Amino acid sequence: MLTSAFANTPTAWKELHHAKYKTQHRRFMVYSKKILIVTMLLVLVFNIVGPVQVSHAAALDSVINTLAASTVSSTASGAGGSDVFSKLFSLLFDKILGPILNIFSGGKAATTLPENPVKVTPLPADEGTTGIVDSGVLRGKVVVVDPGHGGSNPGAVANSTRETDNNLAVSLKLRDKLTKAGAKVIMTRESDRTVAPEGSSLGQELAARVDIAEANNADIFVSVHSNSNPDPSLYGTMTFYPSGKSSKLALEVQNSIIKETGAVDKGTSSATFYVLRNTSMPSILVEMGFVTNASEARKLQEDNYRNKIAQGIFNGVVKYFNN
Repeated sequence: MLTSAFANTPTAWKELHHAKYKTQHRRFMVYSKKILIVTMLLVLVFNIVGPVQVSHAAALDSVINTLAASTVSSTASGAGGSDVFSKLFSLLFDKILGPILNIFSGGKAATTLPENPVKVTPLPADEGTTGIVDSGVLRGKVVVVDPGHGGSNPGAVANSTRETDNNLAVSLKLRDKLTKAGAKVIMTRESDRTVAPEGSSLGQELAARVDIAEANNADIFVSVHSNSNPDPSLYGTMTFYPSGKSSKLALEVQNSIIKETGAVDKGTSSATFYVLRNTSMPSILVEMGFVTNASEARKLQEDNYRNKIAQGIFNGVVKYFNN
């Protein structure tokens, strides 16, 4: 009775009310911090994924796989903002998600069609440098050619073709054309393998490609890829360049590929791909066509069409250095 009576006094009521208020305030502050953190992450993700080209406007699982393939782009929102978001992007995806996902050890493709077995297209014979006549047009230039994916990560897979095969076939042809013009060509890979040791994380695999370009003081870096999208009607060629940097190399290469192949021109765009934002020299990432489009997938497997793409990239590189 005494306790009950005491609890009903004004002083006791105020103390209990104050204690309850403090508890609710602490909970509110904890929830506020959590909401703030989540909001910041969402802003970061939407800044990266929001402006993505139509070719990458896919479902979340497709976006994650595309990130693993280093083919998600975002436009810059000013020099200062771009630098900040690039650093946050690098921390989030290269240092955190990359090691967690360990994508390259699993070899998960961007688009897999189990009911449609993949037919591995034999690559053309290595022409090497036998009988090469140095035309001199690119003499003294160092070019790093980077065939995307390889080994345990075949990249996009659809319509009985693998991205890694298309990328390597075109890159080998490009190598020979550049070498004949007098350039010193360094390939990040010349066979179906990863560049970093098998089982390496996403960040380690991409860093290994960048390290090759930096170690060789390359004049330009050219990464060759094939595109994919859940919408099989999409097709065409596009070329990306680093956010906040000159687009001259990308424009010359894109225009030359379209002229050689007659492909649908999907233009050029700035992007924050790892291999673009971490290379100090002018760099581009070429998306030759969509393996998820049946017609374009067939073309990408044709030796003649592959040669046209390689010729287009080569012509663009020559124009870049000589204009």
